[in-house]
Amino acid sequence: MSRSFTGCKRCKGRRQKCDEQRPSCGRCQQANTPCRYAMQLQWGGRAFSRSRFGACVGNGGMHKLEYSPGEFIYTTNSSSTALSPGSIIAGTSSATTATTSLNYYIDPFASLSTDQKSLLHHFLSDASQITACHSGMQQDICKMLVPMALQTPSLLYATMALSAIHLQALHNQSENVKSAPEIARFMALSLEHFRKELENPASRGSDALLATARTLCLAEIHSGAIHPNSWRAHIAGAKALMDSSSQRGILSPGSPEGFRRYLDRWHRSIVSLTALTGNGPPIGVEAAVADNTTDSATPDYLDDYWGFTVNLAAIFRAIGAISWREHQYLLQQQEEPGQEAAVGDTVFDIDVAHEAATLEGALRRLMAAEEVGTQPAFYPGVMEGLSPDCIRQLMLCNEAFQRSALIQIHRRLYKTPASAPVVQDSVKRILECTAQIGPSPGLSPWVMLTTPLFIAGCEARGADRQQVRQLLASLHDTIRVPNVLQALRLLEQYWGNQLDENEGWSQFLDRMRIDFIPY
Repeated sequence: MSRSFTGCKRCKGRRQKCDEQRPSCGRCQQANTPCRYAMQLQWGGRAFSRSRFGACVGNGGMHKLEYSPGEFIYTTNSSSTALSPGSIIAGTSSATTATTSLNYYIDPFASLSTDQKSLLHHFLSDASQITACHSGMQQDICKMLVPMALQTPSLLYATMALSAIHLQALHNQSENVKSAPEIARFMALSLEHFRKELENPASRGSDALLATARTLCLAEIHSGAIHPNSWRAHIAGAKALMDSSSQRGILSPGSPEGFRRYLDRWHRSIVSLTALTGNGPPIGVEAAVADNTTDSATPDYLDDYWGFTVNLAAIFRAIGAISWREHQYLLQQQEEPGQEAAVGDTVFDIDVAHEAATLEGALRRLMAAEEVGTQPAFYPGVMEGLSPDCIRQLMLCNEAFQRSALIQIHRRLYKTPASAPVVQDSVKRILECTAQIGPSPGLSPWVMLTTPLFIAGCEARGADRQQVRQLLASLHDTIRVPNVLQALRLLEQYWGNQLDENEGWSQFLDRMRIDFIPY
């Protein structure tokens, strides 16, 4: 066959004839691979380096600006400084001097309306800070997310919804976020485009769609959603997208591997928090509860995105898995007391005390390692960008999460009374760690503390409850996430309507039919 000159990149690279169907040609559809087209530029018959444009690039007058992985424009050195948010999304120039200057400014947001530009700029400067505990992480998130959002409508509208939620909270309207028509419109537009993009074979497995699921999930959680299958549906959707791309054995076309690793970390961590605090079934594969809950073969990285270690996240998932299996077992006993299960039925029968003891042993080994002053391990390249104070605060944050896990092991698995010293000592230590980290509007581990504060609040007594109120109110006033205010409201309900000391938060959620994650 003759080589295709106007076909897709795959057919041209393989010197095959392309039928040039859009968005995906026949060969790419048959091979179940992404199909991409690229414009072939001609340089007047000359080699690029000898053309006038090539000479301009070669003498330093222009440089390549990559606005999305694998896609770029040529611009002048002077224009790169004009992009106020572009310092986050622009690439670096190899040129040292500029002998040619073009006064034309290329705005990457030119296709957006004024309101949309305003929301995207707010995300870059403010809203992104509440999902990051240091500046390096914020820049990485924006560098990966914003260029992709400019090409993916579902992700763009989801990002605008997340930004609008934060903006409304800044204007002291956290309680009205769920009814705000503009936020609802952005969410609806994102979901509408999301469905269309999922139907496109060329988009399946795309990191952009996975990023959309992540951003929609955060928007639902930040807004204070408590209805079943709201935020949880997006986590399950993200899992399905990840499984789909894994089965095909591909990474998203044009996306850096670092972005997929970041999305993997997000999904693992949000699933872990759901297992630690939620009342529903575990999302994904249930964690195996055994002595290998903590994996010594790989470093126990302290995840700077969430503020707790990888092995601690595995313990969170195990707590949720055991608690759910026990819940199913009790339901089975209530429905069929003394009756043998039929063939094919799942039989839930577990030794909760043994598995809880195994988990507590693994947790206390993690706590002991930190007590002897062992320096935490961070993902490669992270620690160099962290200040000593940020490292200290991340260690305090991790300790608060460790104490949260200890509380949940005793309350949800052992059924230890809330008044027991092991529970109350952990409550007080969580409050101490939170106070030592201290209030910050963002770019600090302070933004991670809703979960441990909430878990401590569920078991707090007397003056500790008042301190929980003050810390959660301070957390909301500084980071302006409506879900923090929702957490405080639900705690007040729990304190006022708890049947007795033995009714834990999970039982209360079941009774009130609420699906809430304190994040």
